Amino acid sequence: MIQIYKKELQSLFVIFFFKLLILTLMPLTGDEAYFIKWAHNPSIGYYDHPPMVGWVIYALSFINDSHIFFRLFAVMTTFIEAFVIYKIAVLYKVQKEKAFLSTLIFLASSVDLLLLLMTNDVTLLFFGSLGTLFLLYALERQNLKYALLSGIFLGAAFLSKYFAVFLLFSLLLFSFFTYGKRAIKVVIVAAFFILLFIAQNLYFNYNSCWNNILFNFFARTEDNRYSIGTVLGYFALMLYIFTPWGAYFLLKNIFQKTTLLKLIFFVLGVGFFVFFVVSLKNSIGLHWFLLFTPFIFLLFSFLDKDTMLKVFKYNTVFTLLHGVILTTLLLLPISLISGHKKYSDIVMFSAPNGICKEFNDDKTIFTLGYSSASLLSYACKKDVFVLFNNSKYGRLDDKLFDIREISGKDIKLFNKRKIDEEELRDVCSSYEVGSFDIEGATFYNATCKNFNYEVYKKKYLDYANEHFYNIPQWLPQGECYFKERYY
Repeated sequence: MIQIYKKELQSLFVIFFFKLLILTLMPLTGDEAYFIKWAHNPSIGYYDHPPMVGWVIYALSFINDSHIFFRLFAVMTTFIEAFVIYKIAVLYKVQKEKAFLSTLIFLASSVDLLLLLMTNDVTLLFFGSLGTLFLLYALERQNLKYALLSGIFLGAAFLSKYFAVFLLFSLLLFSFFTYGKRAIKVVIVAAFFILLFIAQNLYFNYNSCWNNILFNFFARTEDNRYSIGTVLGYFALMLYIFTPWGAYFLLKNIFQKTTLLKLIFFVLGVGFFVFFVVSLKNSIGLHWFLLFTPFIFLLFSFLDKDTMLKVFKYNTVFTLLHGVILTTLLLLPISLISGHKKYSDIVMFSAPNGICKEFNDDKTIFTLGYSSASLLSYACKKDVFVLFNNSKYGRLDDKLFDIREISGKDIKLFNKRKIDEEELRDVCSSYEVGSFDIEGATFYNATCKNFNYEVYKKKYLDYANEHFYNIPQWLPQGECYFKERYY
């Protein structure tokens, strides 16, 4: 029988209240706007990552097309994760009361509060957590229906982000090391469905310039350099997730060698080792850990009840501090930081309708960055594409828009920073640059007359072709919209 923890549940209600406040007050972010743009252009795949987050937002948009509504999926996912933590703990013979306290510790954590800000990884966590739970049920109960469900959900996790491969690998090791021959049928059934999802992604990549592969394994890693700072940042982030008090109590604890501990060892061992290797050259973000958080919080089920209640108490204070600070910042007038170098960014995301009014008469506008283009596409309800940009990120517009269409035409440009006239001088036969103010922030626009496609191609498309669409010879050469269109 689980004890009713009245005070603890009241604390969680206060945290949940702050979560809803932040969800409502937080302006649309650049990543959110970009993934909404995915959803508004349904496809079997996209440039940066596998497509699941776009598919989920597309499905939700049939109910409501508000970004606030989309964030409710993240809120739901926090409760799904709490449910998964409880069910895995009970499955491996943890006392129900301690399993319940583990879920309370998670729901009182800062990770739970910040989850709604990590759009792409929410779908990864949702499908990965449920897929893991179904797999463990299949292994324990030798039930192939659960194996089928695990394959579907873990396959969907793979189509959320390639990070899922680390979870899949660790679960495969755990299955055979723990269950031996009993795991064979379960793994075969689950793997069959997972491979269907992998095949879908390979089919997309083969017919779309190998977008995901080139971006994730080539374009975004070519500038990486060894740095002690990124390694230290990785360990600092680990400490933030475990919390200093949580890490202290776990290090003091003597762990019983159970099946649950073996599961946690395999999953966190693989994940943390891979992240350490990556941190040698690359910064590790909080969202990298998200898929592994159920297993982090399952560790706390090995503590005694009194210690678990202490961790919950300290987590609650820490998370409420997050909630108070974030809510206060979101409620303050943005004019208070008008001197900050990012002030125009903040105004653009908090008051995009003012920018939209400046372009009321224009059917299509162009920006110099994908975040601005995605935000204005959503806010202005019109086509907004990216030009004059050699970034490796957010290149969805390479597929959506054929630049040859504006050859010889006049176009309107928008930017949150001063527009480099040198770029316009080469591509436009003439141009006019202007600016306008919204809430004390200055934004810039330009009219480029008689757009010269051939010059633009040499300066920007040739660069993109070399850096982002240069398919290695060892990959089978399928279709490539970029090369077929421009080369």
